[in-house]
Amino acid sequence: MAKINDDGFLELSGVHSESTKEVLNGEKFPILSGLTPLSLRVLNQASHIIHVAQGVEMMKAGDTPHNLYFIHKGSVKIAKESHGKIKVIGKLIAGNFYGEYGALRGKARFASVYTAEPSEIVRVDLNAVQQVFDADDAFKQRFYQVMHERLLNSFLVSHPVFKQSSSEARDMMAKHLHILELERDEILFKDGSDAANYYLIVSGEAEITVMLNDVPTVLEVRRENSVLGEARKGDGKKYAYGVYAANSLDLLKLDAETLQVIQKADPKAISLLNQMIKHSAQKTALMMKKVLG
Repeated sequence: MAKINDDGFLELSGVHSESTKEVLNGEKFPILSGLTPLSLRVLNQASHIIHVAQGVEMMKAGDTPHNLYFIHKGSVKIAKESHGKIKVIGKLIAGNFYGEYGALRGKARFASVYTAEPSEIVRVDLNAVQQVFDADDAFKQRFYQVMHERLLNSFLVSHPVFKQSSSEARDMMAKHLHILELERDEILFKDGSDAANYYLIVSGEAEITVMLNDVPTVLEVRRENSVLGEARKGDGKKYAYGVYAANSLDLLKLDAETLQVIQKADPKAISLLNQMIKHSAQKTALMMKKVLG
């Protein structure tokens, strides 16, 4: 018998798998509504039902994607480490799904998933999911909408500025804000280009670059929660460094529309955001002075 630890999680997992037929349909899983019979058949033929005990860590933050998961029975909790503590940031019940971030972005998980009770999970091979995405763009866009909202919720609950906001305020921001996606080696802005916006890193890594002896040189690699675009020159009108995506990069662009949403949801967050940007600008100025002289 598997031993349960003090947090109520199983230390060992004996997951039982069985093949399934036509379990995935629009009635049970609303996200699948409108799919053609052929697309549903592709998903079902690439699926298996797995019976899972309570407390099993189905996916761990940092895992690479292999499958998409639909909750047939039971429920799961989504948890993320924040400042050394594990915090539950959401719960998904039967009829829902998880693993969309890996399916759409091909990146490592940003949160862990635990079964909240004995559950039946339908595991679908990502190759089949990608095949259906290619055939039905509307279906893919529905997944993107869910992914962005969940990604923003996860980001906001752990970010120093927004973690003090109420859950209602964070939900409002997650529904109305938008994610800007950059692929690996794509340029966000160049050193000396017009400075229009600030950015927050939601996921991924960004290289901070300057011209040193006429050679583009990386000064720093910034990750989740960091600000970009805070260092300015030319009376604040030009960016003082360039930014390249070190890998797939998810950003929150702080333009006028975004700031209006934040102001409406939680006015205090605007003040905290300004403080963060100012502090980061001072820190970056010291770093650049040390390197560039």
